[in-house]
Amino acid sequence: MDNRSMVNALFQSIATDLGFQVVLGENNLCNVKRKSTGEETIIELSRNEEMLYIYAVISDVPFNNRENFFEFVLKLNLHGSSTGYGILGIDAQTNKFVLSRLLHIKNLDEQLLLNAVSSFFSTISQLREKLSQFLQVLVSDQDTAFEGPLVSTNLNFVI
Repeated sequence: MDNRSMVNALFQSIATDLGFQVVLGENNLCNVKRKSTGEETIIELSRNEEMLYIYAVISDVPFNNRENFFEFVLKLNLHGSSTGYGILGIDAQTNKFVLSRLLHIKNLDEQLLLNAVSSFFSTISQLREKLSQFLQVLVSDQDTAFEGPLVSTNLNFVI
């Protein structure tokens, strides 16, 4: 049995627990779209069929306050503690902030796959909420920045 067939069999066996069906197509890709939110997650088997990638867009990369945004994201990324052991990064092709996770096929079983996929979907929601709150704070800080003296609390100097 090739790895695509094996991965599809594993997904078939955990479909009830997940609450949705995942099938890798001939191109080794599957796009999972949540009806409730419209959020998309891509699951891809690597070309050599040794790794399974799970990938989702978390947000756009902001044009303003990028330094503060990147600092916040790097703190989230530390040791995978806030990312469900996924990796936060920027997709250079789309300029989107993404979460990705990689699973080695040789270690994959039903329980590991179920835990990884369930955790990934939970982490996506948590990260989107954290980023949304953080970006709201950045916008509100920017809106009030010129109401008082020109002080930047994030850079620790007075202009």
